[in-house]
Amino acid sequence: MARRVLEGIEVLDFTRVVAGPLCTRMLADAGANVLKIDRPTPDADGPTRATGSPSANLGKRSIAVDLSQPDGVAVARDAAARADVIVENFTPGVMTRLGLGYEQLSADHPELIYASISGFGQSGPETDRRAYGAVAHAEAGLLWVQQQAQGAEVPFAPGITVADIVTGMNTFSGILAALYDRQKTGRGQQIDVTLMESQLAMLSEVSTPALNATNGSDPEAEWTPFRHPVHATTDGHVTINIGSEHNWLRIAHALGHPEVTGDQPADANKQIASWVAKLTRDQVAEAMRAAGAPYGIVRTMPDAVNLPYFAARGMIAEVPDPIDGSLRAISSPIHLSNADTGPTAGPPLAGEHSREVLADLGRSAEQIDALFAGGVVSESLAD
Repeated sequence: MARRVLEGIEVLDFTRVVAGPLCTRMLADAGANVLKIDRPTPDADGPTRATGSPSANLGKRSIAVDLSQPDGVAVARDAAARADVIVENFTPGVMTRLGLGYEQLSADHPELIYASISGFGQSGPETDRRAYGAVAHAEAGLLWVQQQAQGAEVPFAPGITVADIVTGMNTFSGILAALYDRQKTGRGQQIDVTLMESQLAMLSEVSTPALNATNGSDPEAEWTPFRHPVHATTDGHVTINIGSEHNWLRIAHALGHPEVTGDQPADANKQIASWVAKLTRDQVAEAMRAAGAPYGIVRTMPDAVNLPYFAARGMIAEVPDPIDGSLRAISSPIHLSNADTGPTAGPPLAGEHSREVLADLGRSAEQIDALFAGGVVSESLAD
């Protein structure tokens, strides 16, 4: 195995739900040692997974700590003192009340990089609002954009939590930038990333009319809906993006219309729809590929993850799983020429590494037993 670019970077993961776990999974894929802080599960019946989806926890270790107890906070502070990066997505103010806020920890650890994910930010008029991705979809404009592009009567939710995913990726990018800056300055910093702002930034391509409205203009009426059309074939659907004039000719000729020689007409998409309606998906794909024209077959999720393309590119990983034996999951989409990426291990159980981590933090066997006896920490082990 080749090296990984974040080897030696210690990450303390206080995250839950989607955005934070995605960010820390990306850090783990790049080689960081990610320690996940889970809640104790002393009354669990059998092995218990760490919080969050198994795929978001690949490559992480887990310690289960009760942060409502002073001894639990002391364990977390000791772990934080060894961390290069902390990622948390509690409501702003919670970490500070626990004694684990950025100002509190960085006073003795100025090299610390502390990434905070929230709905509305660590400062500002809405900082106390709780939020999930659906809130940002609604308030930052995504649902309206979808509705206009579809020509739907009412707004509709996307099939995935878009705001969470882009927020997790933005946080990952911010951490990499802060790590680079620390090499130059010797100091860490706090990173403040929000669902709302990440969602709005993702819509920057369609925000120009609203941002540049003048007196008397109607930015809603002037907004031009845009979406790539999806065309029905005899046995499914395909999407074809015309793009340039040259590409229009390429598509027309590929679909059996060499007589088309002029500029792209206004009803080009309707013409394409009529042409592909008489063909199967595979016939469209074969013709378009032979002509070098872009196309996409609309696939189900089960079909998509089993495409030979993804297997050949190493995008489907199979890792050991403490409950099911093995787990197939999506690997890292980032490919580096001189380093490995992707899952280094399967998902942990909640507190699976509690004893190991406490020993690393210098706790004696007697101290570890006392923490377990007091319910400060717990562990879940495979049968």
